[in-house]
Amino acid sequence: MDLRQQIAQQVDKLPVDMQEQVLRFVASLSPSAAVGESGARLRRFASSLDPVSAHEMTQAIEEECERVDASDW
Repeated sequence: MDLRQQIAQQVDKLPVDMQEQVLRFVASLSPSAAVGESGARLRRFASSLDPVSAHEMTQAIEEECERVDASDW
């Protein structure tokens, strides 16, 4: 029995919801599953922020993004 047959045999023994979980997992392993833009396409945005705006964004991230509001959950 080859590897594909062994995998199919094991998956066949699982309940449908777990088979769906296996399918999602296997799909996530595929290199084609990666989504996004290539670095070459994003290069045109390099240095598009002036230093003042970049500093303001960095400051806002540091001040706001690391806070946890326990009553917000």
